[in-house]
Amino acid sequence: MQRTSLLLCLLLSCNFVQASTGNLEDNIANAASWLILLVLPLAGIYLFWKVHIYPEKVAEKKKHPQLNAIKSMCLLSLVFGGLLWPVALIWANYDYGSQNTPEKDIEITEEEFKTLEN
Repeated sequence: MQRTSLLLCLLLSCNFVQASTGNLEDNIANAASWLILLVLPLAGIYLFWKVHIYPEKVAEKKKHPQLNAIKSMCLLSLVFGGLLWPVALIWANYDYGSQNTPEKDIEITEEEFKTLEN
């Protein structure tokens, strides 16, 4: 116990302990500030753009019949701060497949009509 307290007193009374000059910390802070000021805003703008054209990409993938209108709504959403973006996304994901079936029914009835005439 005495040795430990004596060693602790000697270590605390030594003058060889120095503080850092701060060059390393200044360099790290300088690099971090440039990263924050230049890279992150550009990455944010890129991410904002990619999110806002996502409904357009979905509509292109699904071969949506109203693709040009969805593209226009995506651009308008950029102007209005993203308020129209959910509407464009819902519109792009809307399935028009169920509305094409009446045309098939008409074709079937025409074929049946031809067979009835013969």
